[in-house]
Amino acid sequence: MTHIRTPDREPPAPPQPSPSARMTGAAGGGEPRGEIAGGWWRLGIVITATVALGLWAGKGWLLIIGALSVMIFLHELGHYLAAKWSGMKVTEFFLFFGPKIWSFRRGETEYGIKLIPVGAYVRIIGMNNLDEVPPEDEPRTYRQQSYPKRLLTVSGGSIMHLLQAFVLFFVVFAFFGVPAYSEQAERLGHQVDETEWVVGEVTPGSGADRAGVEPGDRIVRIDGEEVSTFADVGPLVVDRPGDTIPIVVERDGVEVPLEATIGRRPDDRSLGFLGVSGAFPDRPDVTGGIVDSLLLSGEYTVTTVKDTVVNLTRFFTGGVGDFASTVLEGGRQPEPQAGAPAGGGGGPRTADEGDQNRLVSIYGVARLGADMSEDGMSGFLLLLAFVNISIGVLNMIPLLPLDGGHAAVATYERIRSIGGRRYMADVSKLLPLTYAVFMVLVLIGVSSIYLDIVDPIGLG
Repeated sequence: MTHIRTPDREPPAPPQPSPSARMTGAAGGGEPRGEIAGGWWRLGIVITATVALGLWAGKGWLLIIGALSVMIFLHELGHYLAAKWSGMKVTEFFLFFGPKIWSFRRGETEYGIKLIPVGAYVRIIGMNNLDEVPPEDEPRTYRQQSYPKRLLTVSGGSIMHLLQAFVLFFVVFAFFGVPAYSEQAERLGHQVDETEWVVGEVTPGSGADRAGVEPGDRIVRIDGEEVSTFADVGPLVVDRPGDTIPIVVERDGVEVPLEATIGRRPDDRSLGFLGVSGAFPDRPDVTGGIVDSLLLSGEYTVTTVKDTVVNLTRFFTGGVGDFASTVLEGGRQPEPQAGAPAGGGGGPRTADEGDQNRLVSIYGVARLGADMSEDGMSGFLLLLAFVNISIGVLNMIPLLPLDGGHAAVATYERIRSIGGRRYMADVSKLLPLTYAVFMVLVLIGVSSIYLDIVDPIGLG
């Protein structure tokens, strides 16, 4: 759902929410009552319960809950800051939904925390033509602002997600570090010595497996030809499917002669593969300079946005059927083919193979984040960066009640207003579509949680 909520009507009779307020789940309206609503003891109970959960489930869960809460807060802060800068009146800024736990008022805005941790919202007056506001407040409504200001306000949450991702990438590249033998390390100015590779995985049943090649071995010769890097392996076996050839590996500093029968690639039986994947020995993570880290962070942010758009497009244009089938089959996925080609040989199934049309729920993200935090902060922070970008892009899909839906309405109004009187769309005509989109999002969300419980995605 969109995180920008509209104010409720305020007739003389007991307040009744407007259609758009009901659409976003708003309860009764009006200005905040008193300086403090909700007791400090309620906030204390929530904090105590959260810490207790972290102690029971592990520090990883406490860390990811805190990180996701900050992420949600910053999303709403993006909307809030853009609205205030644009001169709009913001009456509420709440973290989470449901019954109010604790709040306070500063000026015209009430800030607080609610009970159900499924999102957050800021309430801006006059989001559309259905919202009734006092005449004196009309100039400060969302609908009366210029198109650039409205577009900035509804995009503020997604912009904040992209900024978070950029900062997280920078923190990893500049301070926590990346694996010494990685493309990122090379981009940060560290020379990668590809001659230090070893066998990472051996495909069961492959020629390498039957020959006795083991993880950690280093292949030094294939049929008398010297092997320097992992990239040298493929050309030496690709044209020899079915041939039995001598192989020499280095194991614990000693050369071991072996004999392997080259297998055939499942996707092209005319090509051979050995059945190994390459890896590098563990080395301390490396960091980059400030400038290199900034440049790489920007590039990773842009690239990840593009990839996310492509993946979401694929999901909604063809992957929904596969996703539905996976849900109906209880999360069962086809087993990977033994000997799937990877580089010079067959490698194991990666974490995302078979999951191309799989969406990860907030529960799945939390579980992955809790696990990754136990292995180090770099992976954990990178996961948060990717999650930020995914949420930012998803929110800008041009359908109500998402933020992108508000942007689409604002753009449509701007186009209809060119060269003439200011046009304002009748949002009541969009309510049926809005309800339908909302139900689809709920269905996909619930299904994703189900899959993440019965068939969780591993770390690879």
